[in-house]
Amino acid sequence: MEWLNRGRRTDRVAYVLDEWDLPVPLPGAEWARDSKFNAVEELQANPALEDTFRDAIAKGVAVITVKSTAI
Repeated sequence: MEWLNRGRRTDRVAYVLDEWDLPVPLPGAEWARDSKFNAVEELQANPALEDTFRDAIAKGVAVITVKSTAI
């Protein structure tokens, strides 16, 4: 997930196989690992992510925009 200062999210999520495949973050932001991420659970909860996962596997990275929810 991409975060701005003061704990605000940018709504961008990167799915990568290797850390060095992360794209350049937006100005003033940085990428943070989601330690609770589980690919199987994510796909079960949101089958629409299947294409995103395919892109990440094929290209090394897939970035999507997800509307923020209350944290």
